[in-house]
Amino acid sequence: MKKFWFFLCLFIFWSPIGCDAYKEVHYVRWVIDGDTIILENGQKVRYAGINAPEIAHEDSPGEPFGREALRFNIKLVKGKKVVLELAEEERDRFGRLLAYVFLLDGTFVQEALVREGLAFSCYMPPNVKYFERLLAAQRQAMHQKRGLWSDEALFKGEPYYIGNKRSRRFHRPSCGFGRKTSLRNKVIFHSMKEAFYEGFCPCRKCQPWPGKR
Repeated sequence: MKKFWFFLCLFIFWSPIGCDAYKEVHYVRWVIDGDTIILENGQKVRYAGINAPEIAHEDSPGEPFGREALRFNIKLVKGKKVVLELAEEERDRFGRLLAYVFLLDGTFVQEALVREGLAFSCYMPPNVKYFERLLAAQRQAMHQKRGLWSDEALFKGEPYYIGNKRSRRFHRPSCGFGRKTSLRNKVIFHSMKEAFYEGFCPCRKCQPWPGKR
């Protein structure tokens, strides 16, 4: 077993993902949704730097492309060994591990989901190491009209949105957080897609989310 881990680490060191004290190799036992998995040790891992559409729960019907994101994530990682690069802030408010996830062949899982239009890049300080890379993948998906970006109807909503350049969040015109944005940080987007293209993520309170009115 020790030889296995030695050669695995040696492989990772020479692969694009590298090998250091902040990386761990684990087996994916279960996939919860498009951005959350469970490891062999029972630990829940939330993918850092992205948001995927929610699947249906008891109190929610789910969001557009939530099931597609889940299926794609299952295809990517379920039953496989993955390399976790722990995020700058290692846990979220729910106690889940936050990590950038890679397959052993170097595939960046978050990037693969975003490139398929099944997740959004989201600026979440201090976990911003791969923000520009993920935003580039998102813009590519938008140009190619993949996944969510293939359905224009999902992005019809408010006549404009208020963006905060400091937080990189965008809000509905009626949102209290949006209205409180200082003139120095305020930017107006004329569509939801424009906000996403510039790397802004939806406000959690007013939820200007694709498919939500």
